[in-house]
Amino acid sequence: MRASLQTEREDWAFIVSATLVFTLALLVTLLDFVMIQRMSYRFGVVNIVGSVLFSVGVVMRLVGKRTLGRHYSYGLRALPNHKLIKHGIYRHVRHPISLAAVIYSTGIPLVLSSFYGFFVMLGLIPLILYRIKIEENMLISKFGDEYREYMKRTKKLIPFIF
Repeated sequence: MRASLQTEREDWAFIVSATLVFTLALLVTLLDFVMIQRMSYRFGVVNIVGSVLFSVGVVMRLVGKRTLGRHYSYGLRALPNHKLIKHGIYRHVRHPISLAAVIYSTGIPLVLSSFYGFFVMLGLIPLILYRIKIEENMLISKFGDEYREYMKRTKKLIPFIF
């Protein structure tokens, strides 16, 4: 029970911090677009890259959530009858929903050509890595050697790389 409370507390620290960084990045993006760029939208390469990143991230998140099915939750938790999902997108990467969050979040400011917002949004990456550490500790305590073996076969966040 104690480990469960610790995980919940650490997860809330992530949720609050990530929400603040995401909100700040959106605010910076909008202020940049309205006040600095004077809402003069020029559709170019940066905007296309941003749109593609956003779209790929959203689709990847949906695929990850769908693969998890009833095991998905916004907060970290392991139910008594919880099964380790190792198929679908989880065959290639252990945290595809986290990867998706990085991809679509960095795409949002690029859609509006806001490099200021983009750099603030990059602040989510260390927070997401922190949450992955918490989640992996929880999964190791729940699944033990099964999860350790899964960790050896799949990359944490970027297929074939990391």
